[in-house]
Amino acid sequence: MLISFFVFLFALFLVLGAYLLATLGSDAKRARLRQRLAEALLHSAHTEDIEVVLARNELLSEIPALNRILIRVQAALRLKQMLDQADLQITPSRLVMFSGMAGMLAALAVSMISISIVVMVVAGIIAAALPFVHVYWKRKKRFDRFLEHLPDALDLMSRALAAGHAFSEAMHMVSAEMPEPIATEFRKTYEEQNLGLSLKLALENLTHRIPLLDLRMCVTAVLIQRETGGNLAEILEKVAHTIRERFRIMGDLKTLTTSSRMSAWLLCGLPIFVTFAITVLNPEYMAILWKDQRGHYLIATALLLQVTGMLIVRKILRIKI
Repeated sequence: MLISFFVFLFALFLVLGAYLLATLGSDAKRARLRQRLAEALLHSAHTEDIEVVLARNELLSEIPALNRILIRVQAALRLKQMLDQADLQITPSRLVMFSGMAGMLAALAVSMISISIVVMVVAGIIAAALPFVHVYWKRKKRFDRFLEHLPDALDLMSRALAAGHAFSEAMHMVSAEMPEPIATEFRKTYEEQNLGLSLKLALENLTHRIPLLDLRMCVTAVLIQRETGGNLAEILEKVAHTIRERFRIMGDLKTLTTSSRMSAWLLCGLPIFVTFAITVLNPEYMAILWKDQRGHYLIATALLLQVTGMLIVRKILRIKI
């Protein structure tokens, strides 16, 4: 039985490893795409019978029939948007497939050591949620990097406007000189405007791709200036200063609440530590909890309450500025 459990456990980690390998290499794929596009444009400059067509293809699945079905499903489109925001080169159908395989293998692995349906379901749900947690973590990490470089990008645009450049050229300078991911997003906005989209719609698409409050505040300031007039360079400079002040206040709050946050997470982790410590010190005392059917229900209830408590603590500690 133990050998079978390890076999299923190996298969589970094999599926998760395949998912991680499938989501790697985004930068390399993007670099190859840019190189191929540059070569096509270079070749088309010397020929008159070759036309280069640029189009956006929302691929939700490699299977054409399934792709046509998923395009009509709103949840699949939202999942595709999250994958694009996380900059992961994987389709929603493949993500769901990896999630289902991971959940099934986890449930089978737990079934080798426990006959409780509740424990099997909990293990399957946790394993199936891991790919989605990875997508959320990558998305949040990319948003944090974007927000970190946003004040510098606004300062660069402000100096470019003060030097006499147009707003579109200022965006082009950001796309050429700033690091990722802010360079990619401003490059998309610049190219959308060059292809005929109005500046308002291009900036709204930018806020749709990067739904951050600071970016929306910047875009709102730009759109109001275009309707009412004013010094756009000075406006961008003040917005950059406001964002930096928010960062400073958030850092001060994080420093002041360090002890409280550590105490909260210590209280959340204490029941789990005590449970495993007693199991190691006195296995017979905890045998009923791990082997009896009623103990499995208690474990599932305790995990649910523990997760709920951790989410409540996290909600309390997240102070919005």
